[in-house]
Amino acid sequence: MRIASIYTQKLQTDPKIQHAIDEPYGLEMIMAVARREGHRAKLFFHTGDTDEFVEEVNKFSPDIAAFSLYTCQYPAGKRIASKLKEANPNIITVAGNRYPTFLKYAEEPFDIFVLKEGEVTFSELLNTIDNSQSINNVKGISFRRDGKSIFTGLCERNFNLDALPIAMRSSDIFNQAYKCISIPPLSENPHYAIMEYSRCCYNACKFCDNPEFWGNKIVFRSPDNVLDEMFLLKDVGIDIFYFIDLNFTAVPEKTTELCEKIKKRKLKTSWYCMSNIATTDNNDYVLDAMKDAGCYKIAWGVESTSDNALKKMNKMVGENLTTNDQTIRVLDKSLKKGLLNQGYYIIGFPWETEESILKDAEKLRYMPLHQLNIGIFTPIPLSRFHREMVEQGYSFEPNLEKHDRNTLIYNHKTLTNEKIKELQQKIYDDFYSSPEYKNRLETSCRINPKLKKSFNDYFEFIGKRVEI
Repeated sequence: MRIASIYTQKLQTDPKIQHAIDEPYGLEMIMAVARREGHRAKLFFHTGDTDEFVEEVNKFSPDIAAFSLYTCQYPAGKRIASKLKEANPNIITVAGNRYPTFLKYAEEPFDIFVLKEGEVTFSELLNTIDNSQSINNVKGISFRRDGKSIFTGLCERNFNLDALPIAMRSSDIFNQAYKCISIPPLSENPHYAIMEYSRCCYNACKFCDNPEFWGNKIVFRSPDNVLDEMFLLKDVGIDIFYFIDLNFTAVPEKTTELCEKIKKRKLKTSWYCMSNIATTDNNDYVLDAMKDAGCYKIAWGVESTSDNALKKMNKMVGENLTTNDQTIRVLDKSLKKGLLNQGYYIIGFPWETEESILKDAEKLRYMPLHQLNIGIFTPIPLSRFHREMVEQGYSFEPNLEKHDRNTLIYNHKTLTNEKIKELQQKIYDDFYSSPEYKNRLETSCRINPKLKKSFNDYFEFIGKRVEI
């Protein structure tokens, strides 16, 4: 069969929230599974005119159109699926990822939803369709029949990630401009790819959908399996790898195991990851191992400078609350070891006011960060915050395309979208213009003089003038 995998993406993302580039890793894995099963699969990236895009997809003559859809992508996915159905009523439209999992029951114009983790389910679905068998026994899907949507029950999680094929990459991804503080610097046109070492997270932050989507058991690939893929990608020109693990340092022994394997096999490359503050506190050896293995930057979930807010978010590891003092301590250690610190920060929670947001943000200039990404709180479907806010009677913006982490999408008691955007810009400007930030850059450039070009390229991208 011929499978067209469809991903809707924005051509430009606001640098205040953008961390790198957009790569549909989940779809790349799904397509790799399809190819391994002997099907012809092709990735399509929707970035412009829908009619022209649908015409391009139809030239491929797909039997199945597969969509990966977060909340803000769902309306575009529906529009494309409708037009594909108009042109070819026999095409089977399949949607997966977070928003279809949240909805659970398949709805028009989609024929089938793949719920939660998709590789095993999609493989079984393809084989069942290809052999003209009933899909009733395929676990992990819902489908429409006779005006009703039928749910087959969840598929068990895959605890053997090494059994999966290597993601099906695309030159459309490799050729995207990388827009982040980078080594090599942006002016050298580095190429970027996502990597995966583990899936899931054992924490239960209330703004996150991980517990409902993955559960709480972390599963790892073997280090050699990861390294084999990294070497293949490096051979086709990849300069920078980004580990999408929700918490790369969740199990310090696993982190150091991979780092030792990178050094042993002499992979010379740059990479960065996301990490949790608490899992590296008092574990300096983990940061040392990462730095020695080529890690140049860590993206940290800072979220807030208020301990009270962190408590309300359930920002904890086990029974221990993450605190602002702990965050500063860990970031300072990372900076002194020559690593770059990227911070994810959130504003617009229901309990916040304009005054509290500005007061908390004043502390950011003293936080050892090199890059700040300020998201606007979005109650993500499947998250505890979303469920609680529904129960409390909050209303949400009906246009799902605005559920993009950069828009206030619920009826906040004291803030409007215009005001929260104004605050977002002010915090962003104040952070990059502060003397504390300039001093921090000078410290990092003394540790590694090559970083000066990386910083200057990044400031040009975000439109800030910072003298180093």
